[in-house]
Amino acid sequence: MRSLRVLAISVAAILFSVLAFAAHADSGIVRTRLDNGLTVVISENRSAPVVSVQMWVKVGGADETDKQAGLSHVFEHMLFKGTAKREVGRIASDIEAVGGDINAYTSFDDTVYHLVVPSKSFGVGLDIIADAVQNSSFDPKELAKELDVILEEIRMNEDDPGRNLYKTLLRAAYKTHPYGRPVIGSEATVKSFDRKSILAFFRKWYVPNNMTLVIAGDVDSKTALQAVKKEFKRFKKGADSHKLRAAEPPQTSLRTVITVKEIKEPHIGLAFHIPAEKNPDTFAIDALAGVLGSGESSRLVKRLKIDKPLVHGISAYPMSMKDSGLFLVTATLDAENTAEALSAIMDEIRRLSASGPSYEELEKIKLNIESDFVYSRETMDGIASQLGYYETIIGDVNYEKTYLEGIRRLTPDDVRRVAAAYLGADNLTVSAVIPQAATNIITPEAVAAALVLKTAPQRAAHSSEQITRVRLENGITVIVKEVRSNPTVAVYGTFPGGLRYETAATNGLGSFTAEMLTRGTLRRTRLEFSRTVEEIAAGMDGFSGWNSTGGSAKFLSRYFDKGMELYADMLLHPSFPDEEITKLKTETLAAIKRQEDYLPGYTFKLLYRELYRSHPYGMPAIGTSETVSAFTREDVLRQYTTFFAPDRFVLIIVGDVDAAYAIDKVRELFNGVNAVSAPLPVPAPEPRQTDVRSTGAVRQKEQTHVGIGFPGVAIGDADSYPLKVMTEVLAGQGGRLFVNLRDMNALAYSVTAFSKEAVDPGIFAVYIATAPDKKDAAMEALMSELKAISIDKVTPEELSRAKGSIIGGYQIGLQEVSSQSAVMANDELYGLGYGFNLEFPKKIEAVTADDVLRVAQKYLTLGAYSISIVGPNGTETAPENGVKNETSTEVKTKTEMKGK
Repeated sequence: MRSLRVLAISVAAILFSVLAFAAHADSGIVRTRLDNGLTVVISENRSAPVVSVQMWVKVGGADETDKQAGLSHVFEHMLFKGTAKREVGRIASDIEAVGGDINAYTSFDDTVYHLVVPSKSFGVGLDIIADAVQNSSFDPKELAKELDVILEEIRMNEDDPGRNLYKTLLRAAYKTHPYGRPVIGSEATVKSFDRKSILAFFRKWYVPNNMTLVIAGDVDSKTALQAVKKEFKRFKKGADSHKLRAAEPPQTSLRTVITVKEIKEPHIGLAFHIPAEKNPDTFAIDALAGVLGSGESSRLVKRLKIDKPLVHGISAYPMSMKDSGLFLVTATLDAENTAEALSAIMDEIRRLSASGPSYEELEKIKLNIESDFVYSRETMDGIASQLGYYETIIGDVNYEKTYLEGIRRLTPDDVRRVAAAYLGADNLTVSAVIPQAATNIITPEAVAAALVLKTAPQRAAHSSEQITRVRLENGITVIVKEVRSNPTVAVYGTFPGGLRYETAATNGLGSFTAEMLTRGTLRRTRLEFSRTVEEIAAGMDGFSGWNSTGGSAKFLSRYFDKGMELYADMLLHPSFPDEEITKLKTETLAAIKRQEDYLPGYTFKLLYRELYRSHPYGMPAIGTSETVSAFTREDVLRQYTTFFAPDRFVLIIVGDVDAAYAIDKVRELFNGVNAVSAPLPVPAPEPRQTDVRSTGAVRQKEQTHVGIGFPGVAIGDADSYPLKVMTEVLAGQGGRLFVNLRDMNALAYSVTAFSKEAVDPGIFAVYIATAPDKKDAAMEALMSELKAISIDKVTPEELSRAKGSIIGGYQIGLQEVSSQSAVMANDELYGLGYGFNLEFPKKIEAVTADDVLRVAQKYLTLGAYSISIVGPNGTETAPENGVKNETSTEVKTKTEMKGK
């Protein structure tokens, strides 16, 4: 049902917090059913001026026939493609104009249309959802274009080894039940769809008595309900079309499927059949997943990744659904470790089946689950999604209380029982997606042999906010923002650092050092540190980006003292043990190796290298195989002592804590740090680009990826604001690129534009993923849009939509305390000031159409840009200095993602 982070707490605290939280969950929820059968759920929450509106339709991939496979997913694409009163592109444009966000997704059991808007625009959001589900036009030309887009999406999925693993697992595990078919359908079924069959499906399933409307956020329940009744008063009740789905017969023997793809790293998955979501065993199954694969102290991560690095990554989680689901264990690894890894996985499962978890392990999971509920309530989307799921799948909008009470009652023997009942080899399907080079190692016979029992385990007998800023005696800047709406605290501490300060010889050292911060301190080993962090339901990481490095944390406010002590231990006392450096080098080299499997990132790594030929921004943040292989403990220590200096340190604390108390705690923990830092070396500016540069790579995939980049602006540059507006006019579902290239001409599934500022000038770029035979047309269309925005002013409607989208999206993005802390820290570090978040909307609002035209003409210099093309018709570029390019950012490390 949900991913788990392993944590711990005493029984008394669990009992108190779970009951208190469950009681809170019941408050403020209004559920009613209109005369036409539409179920309405409204949850008032005044913690932010934001509201989420979601329509849950009780039809998904599992409700289709074989010939209809993928039909539910078509509506995800079509319902926002025009109505009787809104032409194509208008829905996205209207939402973005108020700063909102709109999207949809399809699962096996439901289709969900969701949007989030500032609460002052609630009426706009509700009207759009109501209009879409009642009055969609299904224009024949638009339908044809969107079916082409879906075909591109299917091809894109074929290039993704993770999606391939998921698809092959389900297809092999479900021989009868429709969960075995991909929700997206196949090329054959999608090509067979016509408007007549689509309309028939729509009229059958899209009726009010088959829908649930969920509203969560800054609204008055009575007023909102009246608005709902008005919007849906003409929506007529339909017939009940639900039928029992074909039941999946019990599996009686091991199933194995192996798929060969052009990838670098094998992906393996194990799937065991489990009961439907509503089954009482769900509580124990969720806990079992946490014990096995959530957090560094979980059994599979500790044994297969930390103690003996057999895998690069591993996780365990239940895919609980309306009907019988699956318990999944997935991993990435080197081919030669497959047999030993599979054997170790099954050995840990058998141990749990025989002995169950320890009392301490189970108590960690109980708190972890509770904290997930607390954290999910930080955003209105999170609240609405939770309520929609409970009402639609469970049939009880107040299921949260039932679920938490079920978790609280669990015993170790409950977990042992479900492990023994469901995680047996006869109930197991194994899938592997592998490169050609691994076909002699990973075979069905080798998989079966690895799973054989080696040893028999024995069973063991709108809240008020206040901001305070101080500078401590040792130079540390501390800023505390009190936010009392949720019992959480986020901490974000940052220094100048990261890629900007690296050389060709030290490339990747910032990321590597940040990753090492949580791998042991002078007071705790890696496992002791992770276990203690998990015991208080916290998250704690180092980060390193283009311009900064540091550490972040998030924890429940009742553990503030312990959380801060752990955070200080991570930043002040890392031990950088040799064995962990060796392990991380192996993991990082594996990550570098598999990067080329993710083509969008691969495309942009090539592009950055062309744009920044002499500046460090052109290097990969994770490093190269050559640099990482050469790292020593002395290198890591030198990196740490150079950059982690108190007089350059900005520490932001946001959340449910008293500012004076928090500052005293920081002073107590960081008081002994008094080193004075030396000036940091500043890289030479990148020479002005005056030519067109091309790069690329040939990859035999289903899509061609194109990135076009121009030199951009630095953080704080006055041009950054009109450049953001220009970018938004091009990007987004209502932007020119999406409307003209995808909606109007079906040239792509994915197309966008972005602007990235940095301490030194950043980048403006456009990107498109298209069918190989459409590459030339797509590139021509991209360049045409860039020329057009450089010639004529944007329209008043475009300008208004772009501003509203940026400002509203910015406001929505600051709902979580962790987001607030990161934004405040970076703004303070880069000289904008911690309160710049209040000034940013004003800067955007002041942008004019003349400003947009000016920056377009200034930065979109069509005689000086770089282009990267990757795909079947890409261009293989010559390697520099005879060394083959390592060119991808397939899986961004947590250090890359957090550092700005």
